[in-house]
Amino acid sequence: MVKSLYYTAISASLALLSSSGCQAFTASPHTSSSRHINHHQLYNNIGSGGPSLEFLEKMGVKEPNDVARVRLSIISVEEALQMYKDAKTAEERERLLGPLREKMMEAAMGTDSNNGASNGSSSAVVTPPVAAAAAPSVVADAPKIEVKEVAVPPPPPPTVSAPIVVQKEEPKTDNNNNPAAPIPDDIASLDDVTLQLSTAAMRLDAQTVSTLLQSNPGIHLDEDTTNAAFRAVVNAVDRAEARDQPIPPTVPQMLHHIFDADLQHLLTREKITKNVTCMMPQTEGLTTHGLNYVFDDGEHKNLPLEEGRKCEDGNCCDKCSRNIFPTFAQEDEINFDTYPGLNTLTFNELEKVSAATIIQFMRLIERVRRTMAHEYGLDLKTLLPLQAYSRKYVAGTTQKGGGGGEGDFVTLHTDEATHGGYHYSCVIYLSTQGEDFQGGDFVFNDPKDPDAPAEDFRHMSLEEQLRRTGRKLTPFHPTRGAAVIFSSGWENMHEVEKITHGIRYAVPAFFTTCPVPEAAYDQMVAGKPKTDEDIADDWLHLLLAHRPESPMEGAGRVRELLMKWHYMCTPLSMH
Repeated sequence: MVKSLYYTAISASLALLSSSGCQAFTASPHTSSSRHINHHQLYNNIGSGGPSLEFLEKMGVKEPNDVARVRLSIISVEEALQMYKDAKTAEERERLLGPLREKMMEAAMGTDSNNGASNGSSSAVVTPPVAAAAAPSVVADAPKIEVKEVAVPPPPPPTVSAPIVVQKEEPKTDNNNNPAAPIPDDIASLDDVTLQLSTAAMRLDAQTVSTLLQSNPGIHLDEDTTNAAFRAVVNAVDRAEARDQPIPPTVPQMLHHIFDADLQHLLTREKITKNVTCMMPQTEGLTTHGLNYVFDDGEHKNLPLEEGRKCEDGNCCDKCSRNIFPTFAQEDEINFDTYPGLNTLTFNELEKVSAATIIQFMRLIERVRRTMAHEYGLDLKTLLPLQAYSRKYVAGTTQKGGGGGEGDFVTLHTDEATHGGYHYSCVIYLSTQGEDFQGGDFVFNDPKDPDAPAEDFRHMSLEEQLRRTGRKLTPFHPTRGAAVIFSSGWENMHEVEKITHGIRYAVPAFFTTCPVPEAAYDQMVAGKPKTDEDIADDWLHLLLAHRPESPMEGAGRVRELLMKWHYMCTPLSMH
């Protein structure tokens, strides 16, 4: 049964090539010279991570993009099949059958649930997907796909084990200043390295990825490969949990490469920065305004300030700013169907949260940490999260309790004033103003420039007049996937205006530069990780164990997670 399902999956994967413009696979009845794919032969050539390059060359798939596409399609189906085979109960097999069929149908339809519609070609002839969608139990029902003969003999396939270094030399000329002869064909092209990198990443071959990246400066994982590697990581974790096995060390190793790539991708996107002067409370004496500030949030804006960074017990830089990233996260990275519970996640309650959602949340927070280190010139290991959670703001409600409680506004405040260890702050938005909710602007609240023209507030309520008098308000209108990153001092007083309708989801995160005392690690059951296996064990026991625990146990686990964050999210060489 499984093998016949697999043959159907292969047919569906090859149909994906036809529908997405791979010229070697066109099911045309008018091709004068053609041959059929032997599905048994293809199955026998499938190894870990898809068919070999040699076999795909033999089948006529030679273009690097086509090779990567067919491999990704087959690997996707292969992973779903593996999870189906690993199921321990009939109920679990029944649950996994739906996703397996979906993978087959996506391949047959020429789509991918993670990447959207494939890139079509108007000249391609689409193979009918009926057979793949029906999941027949016999091989004879699978559609036969004809292949054009290619007269050019295949070149020797590149191997993952022997990385290729791209030589970047200046163009040479002869004595008459004429261009020199072209570079010989046996010197590898950039596409060869990219193909090797993509293949290794999808196989979770982190060692080869490291070697290729180190040997070829300037090369990095592109966004498609990074997302495919992330899906492979999630599938590997799900398989380990289904088999009740430890997480393999290749999982955190590949996550480290994914985190590196995420920052590289973010640095190519739009960023809006405003540099501001760092401010802190006056250090000399406690004025009347200071006393009022202690007892009245409304007096926060009147607290006497002076230039400088307080940064209690930490190692902040002397630079302060506000940074807006309109596309900090892509839409598919914050999809609540793909990552259920992402909009309500807290590290204290992970028992019923999927591994995909937990790891994706970690990925987003680590992206924030690396962005902050880059923006403020901080050593990455000196920056740790103190708190990060998803928060729900609901129109017509009043917040009760701590920061995670529901409410429809946030009063004017300074993050470093609420917690002395908050040195850098971020908010990632999971909702869009005007679509999911009304009101709810994030507002920076600054002293007004004395030379600015007077404003007329007479039409506003007395409360609003008091709020605006002598102040300059700079609102940001939240959109899904956007983020605001800023220094946490008094230069960045802010508030959230009242939500008048709907629900607003966001992820606040606060980071510290306060060092963790070495004694704290000594008191842990397992201290700092010393091997890749230790790092994988920390990912399992601090995040992915899915075990019931008391509130006290959960608080202890989260405290250890935050202290070990850098060691879990970076390779041993960076510890």
